[in-house]
Amino acid sequence: MRVVRRLVVGVVAISALTLNGAVPSDAAPVANTCGGALQDYIGTGGLDVPFTGTAHASDDRPMTVAPLFLNSSEVKVEISAGSNESRYAIGPLHLRADPTGRGQISFDSYAGDGWSTNISCAAGTRVTAITGRVFVDDLDSSIDFTVRRT
Repeated sequence: MRVVRRLVVGVVAISALTLNGAVPSDAAPVANTCGGALQDYIGTGGLDVPFTGTAHASDDRPMTVAPLFLNSSEVKVEISAGSNESRYAIGPLHLRADPTGRGQISFDSYAGDGWSTNISCAAGTRVTAITGRVFVDDLDSSIDFTVRRT
């Protein structure tokens, strides 16, 4: 009986708030200024070229972040630790947009995950460079990376 009474009281209270206009309206949309939409990384009208660069440890390791399918968040992140030592992970690109409309991403890597600390757009909203941190197989902590595309 006590649970039912609390439920009824809760429904009545929510209804009263809604009728009195106390429920906040929808938030204003964030305008995309650089990397705030999935297409800024994947491509529009066709699959975009991969990001290539390096992950920086005591040695520079070739790194690629490649979109796999148009209108999909799936990316392949590959990092090489030397000849015949390439490892990759395929998974979703997670995108968040800050209040200024700039994107922030995270993704899977073979040894854990990676995330952006800064993105750059040469013109418009298409991302042309990503810097960040990524975990690699042979180190306990994340390392810096920089990948670019033209």
